[in-house]
Amino acid sequence: MFTKTKTIILFALSLIIASSAAYAGTAHIGGFQNPVGDIAHKVDNLYNFIFYITGFICLLVEGVILYSIWRFRRSKNKTAAKFSHNTPLEIFWLTVPAIICVIIAWKSFESMRFIRSMPEEAIDVEVIASQFAWDFDYPDLKISAPEIDIEEKAKNETWLKELTAFNEGFTIKELVVPVNTNVRVHVTARDVIHAFYVPALMVKIDAMPGRINYQWFNIPTEGTYIGQCAELCGAAHGQMYFSVKAVSKNDYRKWVNAQRTEAGLPPFNAIELAKLSK
Repeated sequence: MFTKTKTIILFALSLIIASSAAYAGTAHIGGFQNPVGDIAHKVDNLYNFIFYITGFICLLVEGVILYSIWRFRRSKNKTAAKFSHNTPLEIFWLTVPAIICVIIAWKSFESMRFIRSMPEEAIDVEVIASQFAWDFDYPDLKISAPEIDIEEKAKNETWLKELTAFNEGFTIKELVVPVNTNVRVHVTARDVIHAFYVPALMVKIDAMPGRINYQWFNIPTEGTYIGQCAELCGAAHGQMYFSVKAVSKNDYRKWVNAQRTEAGLPPFNAIELAKLSK
């Protein structure tokens, strides 16, 4: 028959094994999307670093608790212990956690400094949020991102198919950028607080009325990355999506010139656009 102590020990061990199995079956701790770009990898590495430390501490503490339950169980220890404290042990569990906190703080500060240091050379995009849509203006290029044809794009974009099944009457704009190029976004809002959030890029910054916040990213591979408002901003908050499309530099030049032609402006040649898209 199982005693109460054995039952507790087996239950705790089963939790540890289940947690380990769950982690082993995931590509990224925490269920993040596959990180894209330097910022995303920086955040992913920091999260994993802290996870390993806290995971080790959890296993260590659980091990001490389980050992204590077994070593000092009532059936084997009829007489209560006489000791009340242990000075070396108390110094140990005061200094070691302090050192761990310093290491985590240093690693976090290093990552934050990288994320918040704006590159000197970058494409500038003004991101303006409003209930319940996004505007993307390119001040140096004198163009703005147009609304995408949702019905046409939904034929090939799975995420749009899912949205159109539940939402109607919403608009989506696409922030088009070239690959391997720094993009610096100037984020603000017209009405209430929103948040510019692209999970795959791990980019998230508040959009606040009367204030401009800055964020940057660099996408190494072509593709479409879904973004959304991450700050509850009203009844249609759940429809406030946008996309970031990374294209080749040649395709980016074609897209820029198509927008300029539509706006009645002369197109750029490759050299002119390169100077504006450092």
